Amino acid sequence: MNPKIIIPSFILLAGLAASAWLYQGPPASEGHGHGAEASEPEAAKGPNRGRLLSDGDFVLELAIFEAGVPPEFRAWFTKAGKPVSPADVKLSVTLIRPGKVEDRYNFSPEGELARGDHEVAEPHSFDYVIVAEHAGVAHRWAFEAPEMQTVIAAAAAEKAGVKVDQAASAELAEAIEVYGSVVLDPDRVRRASARFAGVVLDARKSLGDKVVAGEVIARVENSQTLVSVDVKAPGDGVAITRSAAAGESVAEGAVLYTIADLEQVWVELEIPRKEISRVQAGQAVMLRADDGAEDIKGVVASISPLVSADTQSALARVVLPNPRGRWRPGGFVKGVITLGSSPAQVTVKTSALQTIFGFTVVFSRHGDVYQARPLELGRRDGDRAEVLKGLSKGETYVSEGSFLIKADIGKAGASHDH
Repeated sequence: MNPKIIIPSFILLAGLAASAWLYQGPPASEGHGHGAEASEPEAAKGPNRGRLLSDGDFVLELAIFEAGVPPEFRAWFTKAGKPVSPADVKLSVTLIRPGKVEDRYNFSPEGELARGDHEVAEPHSFDYVIVAEHAGVAHRWAFEAPEMQTVIAAAAAEKAGVKVDQAASAELAEAIEVYGSVVLDPDRVRRASARFAGVVLDARKSLGDKVVAGEVIARVENSQTLVSVDVKAPGDGVAITRSAAAGESVAEGAVLYTIADLEQVWVELEIPRKEISRVQAGQAVMLRADDGAEDIKGVVASISPLVSADTQSALARVVLPNPRGRWRPGGFVKGVITLGSSPAQVTVKTSALQTIFGFTVVFSRHGDVYQARPLELGRRDGDRAEVLKGLSKGETYVSEGSFLIKADIGKAGASHDH
């Protein structure tokens, strides 16, 4: 068996006067344990690695067991060193969590042990009140067992920049993240061509040079008449290709320059086949280039009716103003397309989320006590995340400066191993 053993030990929080009760359990390979430094005293353990609680010659062994099952209480009993049938004991365990939230567990016999009637939810940080009635005698125990917790005076927290908010309902957008690239707007690409075969006398523009409509950009001498003719720019833009240099012969209709107006470009985003039906023209999209510049908002203009045989994706097109030339054709882009929105009953700011001992948590505040609260999260929308489990609407949590709380708990040297 791999129970979690409930053992108190004191730890000193660096820079803050605080005390906490921690768990001591089996090695990580055996299950879920809560530990302290090796120098801490260790409470007596029973044969099932649970904590032993004694009252005269009556002994209760209590453990939180979670090997292959959700965390649950299991209990065993002895009197004068002899086993007591779980059917002969009425056991109740009341857990008092931060915020004075009580959770009562009743037990029913199951073979040699008694099992609690519901899951022991994380965090396993609470005060215990235990009553075991046997042969007309009530045996009582009470003790503290906090974990992933620290104490910070209000003035110190305010000075450090710790701010709090309340978990609240919000309208959250559903979005998908896709990738693509910047491409030329084909309606803004022009080609300057030779009207007849001949020799290029002059090619006046280099790649990247700006041109204006009607500007002479090359001269070609007709090979039949030896008359030179100006080649003019067909529109405003930038020379992006040059196909001939002075002295070279060109054929009739040969393209000498390609000119692109980059004041507007397209972004083509690859939409996976399974998501195509959810993407529609008019949906908002947030675009981010890999140059570290500020994100820009756009709108899906159209979706290609074709699916690429190679990538099994369709292209969603975003028409993007580009007055300063930041969006360069060929550059990669990440896009976040908003598919729609729906209400979420409980949300927190994403800036509040931290990872500790493998859990994604926020820190709830209870006076000067800050408690890590492992969360099950749902959707995320910009700066908010949906909470499916672990925090209730209206509860106060650290919205700014949560990394300071995490660091303070880390200074304690406690562990929460699986």
